[in-house]
Amino acid sequence: MTLVAVFESLSGESYIQRREMNHDQTEHQSEDGQSTSKKLSMRATTPPAEVPGHRLTRFLGSGAFGQVWVGINLNTGRNVAVKFYLHRGGVNWSLLSREVKNLVTLSADRHVVQVLEVGWDADPPYYVMELVGGGSLEDLLEARPRLPVTEAVEMFRAICVGLSHCHSKGVLHCDIKPANILLGDDGEPRLADFGQSRLSHEQTPALGTLFYMAPEQADLSSTPDASWDVYAVGAILYRMLVGSPPYRSDQVVGQIDTAGSLTKRLERYREAIASGSLPDGHVQHRGVDRPLARIISRCLSVKPEARYGNIQQILDDLDRRNESRSRKPLMLLGIVGPLLVLLATSFFGYRSIKQASASTMSALRTEAFGSNKLAASFAARTLESEIGRYFQLTTDEASRSKLIEQLQKTFDAPEIQTSLKEIAAMGSPVRTHGESDPRQRLLAVRERADLDKILAERLSRYIGENAKERRLRLATMFITDSLGTILGIAYDEQVDEEENSAGRNFCYRTYFHGGHIDHSKSDVSIGEIAPLNATHLSAAFPSTATRLWKVAVSTPIYLTDDHSKPDAIFVVTINLGDFELLQSKEGANQVAVLVEAREGTSRGTILQHPLMDSRRTAGKKLEGEKYQMSTEMMDRLIGGGDVDYLDPLAGADDGDAYDGPWIAAIQPVELPRPLDQGDDRKKPAVLANVRDNADLLVLVQYRLEKVMEPVHQMRSALLFEGAAALMSIMAVTLTLWFLVRRVASPGSFESGSVLEKPTIPRGSTETMAVK
Repeated sequence: MTLVAVFESLSGESYIQRREMNHDQTEHQSEDGQSTSKKLSMRATTPPAEVPGHRLTRFLGSGAFGQVWVGINLNTGRNVAVKFYLHRGGVNWSLLSREVKNLVTLSADRHVVQVLEVGWDADPPYYVMELVGGGSLEDLLEARPRLPVTEAVEMFRAICVGLSHCHSKGVLHCDIKPANILLGDDGEPRLADFGQSRLSHEQTPALGTLFYMAPEQADLSSTPDASWDVYAVGAILYRMLVGSPPYRSDQVVGQIDTAGSLTKRLERYREAIASGSLPDGHVQHRGVDRPLARIISRCLSVKPEARYGNIQQILDDLDRRNESRSRKPLMLLGIVGPLLVLLATSFFGYRSIKQASASTMSALRTEAFGSNKLAASFAARTLESEIGRYFQLTTDEASRSKLIEQLQKTFDAPEIQTSLKEIAAMGSPVRTHGESDPRQRLLAVRERADLDKILAERLSRYIGENAKERRLRLATMFITDSLGTILGIAYDEQVDEEENSAGRNFCYRTYFHGGHIDHSKSDVSIGEIAPLNATHLSAAFPSTATRLWKVAVSTPIYLTDDHSKPDAIFVVTINLGDFELLQSKEGANQVAVLVEAREGTSRGTILQHPLMDSRRTAGKKLEGEKYQMSTEMMDRLIGGGDVDYLDPLAGADDGDAYDGPWIAAIQPVELPRPLDQGDDRKKPAVLANVRDNADLLVLVQYRLEKVMEPVHQMRSALLFEGAAALMSIMAVTLTLWFLVRRVASPGSFESGSVLEKPTIPRGSTETMAVK
């Protein structure tokens, strides 16, 4: 807005008002007058008159009623603007005089354009104003349709301060709009164009500008009120934030322009606001907080009683908003600070607990593994000792004279010799396992039956209560001939003739030939495998009747002085579950397990396990079931590595009790080996613990969860205590913060303030959400 336009405003001529309302409060200059003014403007090289105390320096421009010159106050050196009225005929001097009078009344406020001097009696008349060189707010909004929230609120506040000063002097502006707000060089707004202004006690209506004018003001019978200026400043702030004034649209402008008379146009304007959608563009504006949105919404209330009563109430709510915003960082810090401290404390506390738990678990694991190794070593030595007792038992029982005498009688019986030859003539051991006439004839020989009785008598000492006394328990006791055919046998339980092994050949078994692994019974021939010549622990093999794993201790029997080849083999079998060391409760946290160590496909097979014992007690058979650890796991355990051992029997249908990781240690079982036989050729070799390649391994496994249970309990207790402490600190912090906030916060806003939720009639807006 140029200074010429400013002075046209001062004379009651508003270009924006003429454009939008087609209604003026002053008379228009004729076309001839305008042509004359144009010519005068082009010829203006010297001022129309001298202004006392001022030196006019340059011509600024001309308007409908005169010229504007820029000058300097000779006393102060201040730049001023001087308006000369060269054409008095078109000026409403009463309106102009009132405007200038109001401006002089308000000239002490820096937010109002100041009239410095008036020369009504001069020829031509003039008045002097401050020079405002920053253009108008309208110019600024044309270049920048939307202002940042902070800049817009600062501008809004300065406008409100100027209006509040006007109202305190009893002057109502009645035409606040961006074109009537001039900007100084420092960007500070100045209120201008008081052509429609009224004193607070006046009853004369005043029309403002479309979309900045309160709806009740658009009535030629209305009475001026401070709420008009309240609506207008709200519309200006809305325009600065949204880019256009409230309710304005092409449709509404078209309806007003086609209304005809001024009265109809004003009626259309009021109807458009009353029936239009509530303005909410400011609510959608990013950065507009809730208090600011309330201020704008209340200023734009359609009903005047729902608006602020005066401009000072707006300033009060702006002050409260600023105060609230200034407290927000401290309040936020009051919440976030303790929360960050709590989070940091929680993080480092949890990390410390975790690290302490990890180091404790590592120490416990190391200690448990060492304890397991010691337990496995002790178990292996104990099992060696127990096997040694079985070795001694075998040699003692095989050398009893009564047994030897009956065995000799049995071999001497012609029927026995014939039957054994016929069985040997079958060629393959597998053929002897069925029913055959030679076997039936063998079973019917009295001497062989007497041998069974002697074996049963001796076996009875190692079953039932007798076995508990001796701590040695046998499953079977039998004798084979030199070719591997069982001659006599006794069982710990009654068996049917079909399950009786007498008369069948087992030369492929390790308890006969003394090797490390059993041969295939279909791949060998009777007579091609030499019998053992020393006491021997066989490879584990499944029981024909129960399918439980068992081992046999066997020793040779010599009936003559020729010890080049034994005459018979004496064998006792032991269920692996009967070894005292391996008897443990199912599901126990620490158990000892026996593992096959011999090379071959069975290496790593679990031979005895508490789950097998429980199945045996329940009368179940392990039909074709074989549980075996991987070769990799076996090698790592033998190498002494601390690994998370997974029990192979955990995969069984009834093996849930052994699920999860275990700490395991493994130790080889060193079997007794024979020394030279010496002079006593009738007795087996004396036993000695000579170290050799292991045939069996003892694995002691300890449930990892049980090892770590104290750590888990400790960690749970620490976490619970820590969480309780943190919750207590948080509760105290929030309580203190709430109390401080209540004490520090101002009282509830007065009725009509931003934070109070007023009752707003239809046509106003209460929208508070902002994006």
